[in-house]
Amino acid sequence: MIILKFGGTSVGSAAAIRRVCEIIKSRLPKQPLVVTSAIGGITNKLVSLAKIAGAGEEEKSKRLTLEILTKHRAIIRELGIDADTQLIAAFETGVQMLNMAVDNIYNNGRLTDELYDAVISVGEFFTAHMLPAALRRMGLSSEMTDSRKLLLTDSSFSAAQPLFEASKKRTQDILAPIVSAGIVPVIQGFIGSDQDGRTTTLGRGGSDYSATLFGAMLGAPIVEIWSDVDGVLTADPSLVKEAHRIRHMTFKEAAELAYFGAKVLHPATLAPAIEHNMTVIVLNSMNPEFPGTAISKTSPVDPSLAGRVKSIAYKEGLTVITVMSSRMLMAHGFMARLFAIFEKYKTAVDLISTSEVTVSLTIDNATNLEQIISEVAEIASVKVEKAKAIVCLVGEGLKRTKGIPGQIFGLLQDTHIYSISQGASEINLSFVIDEADLPKVIIRLHDYFFGSDLDSRIFAV
Repeated sequence: MIILKFGGTSVGSAAAIRRVCEIIKSRLPKQPLVVTSAIGGITNKLVSLAKIAGAGEEEKSKRLTLEILTKHRAIIRELGIDADTQLIAAFETGVQMLNMAVDNIYNNGRLTDELYDAVISVGEFFTAHMLPAALRRMGLSSEMTDSRKLLLTDSSFSAAQPLFEASKKRTQDILAPIVSAGIVPVIQGFIGSDQDGRTTTLGRGGSDYSATLFGAMLGAPIVEIWSDVDGVLTADPSLVKEAHRIRHMTFKEAAELAYFGAKVLHPATLAPAIEHNMTVIVLNSMNPEFPGTAISKTSPVDPSLAGRVKSIAYKEGLTVITVMSSRMLMAHGFMARLFAIFEKYKTAVDLISTSEVTVSLTIDNATNLEQIISEVAEIASVKVEKAKAIVCLVGEGLKRTKGIPGQIFGLLQDTHIYSISQGASEINLSFVIDEADLPKVIIRLHDYFFGSDLDSRIFAV
């Protein structure tokens, strides 16, 4: 078996869906399970719809609902699947689901996480029915299998945690017979349900996570993640036009990149793949013959040849919080008190740098910043600096190459660097700069590390 996951841009139009169907057809001998996202842009519209409904703006929500449905109907007509009775019945069910979810928000008087999940899950429901209809039109056997009957989660709406063993039994019992019968099952990405049957989501970007979870549950050796890029690149191509495709990465490298802002993979995606030793391949549905980037436990290239740096990632929109207190000096318990405050407000910390009396850290969620600062100020003095970014250099070669920090900071003598982190991970060197300096810094580092003499076994030059 093989898992094929298609992102929003891969199913964003009738032409894109036809390409996806051809890709699925080419994988038939491998018994594919298809995981799909919503049509590109639809989830954002559903998020807006949920918020508008939560604000009680009925006329606006009616217009946006019509816009969402019209988009789907237009693609269905263009694909020539508007006479498929299974699809038409399912589409009407989806319309009812959406209208009911919006009405429930009105009746509740406010938007809750549970109601939010009920609204935004409808996009995947539509696409997971459209794809099988398009495949059936090609003469292939395919059916939608609702992931809410497969993926059991806790009740942490909008950030649900999968219950793996219970989900594994459900998945094997339901999907294995379908696949064995030569039918292509299509399921929704990032959608599950809790013990009470209520719709949950794994959080934005969780479709990749769904794909590797189902791969792990079904024992699939390969998960293909199809998006609109040729694989994992040496840098963000929107900043560096000369970015190169990386032929192969280790799980460690890819996990660091995903956490520090690389947009190709969701950070949670690799955990099931690592635990169950699967290979994840990142591919471009607009360029399906291109080999993409393979991610696995070990590299096929001799580690001594693996290069100093594989890729440069960044994460913007950060806030730097610097905490200064003489109470830290030769004391115990201070750090526990400090981080208990962040725990209280469920705010994750990205990067930490410490000295004897100072802690500098970054957060990317400033929702509870005022409350956090107020409580921290009771035990220390605090300085807050916004509009910062983390730049992260990742590569197995970092741990074997001397002098990398000196090379980097020699290149950036005209750039204010707020904090530096190296050592927690041997394959990651990160530092914090002003957001405004990102383009200059990324381009300069890329030119230095990837401008010449690249090993063609590692990079597609």
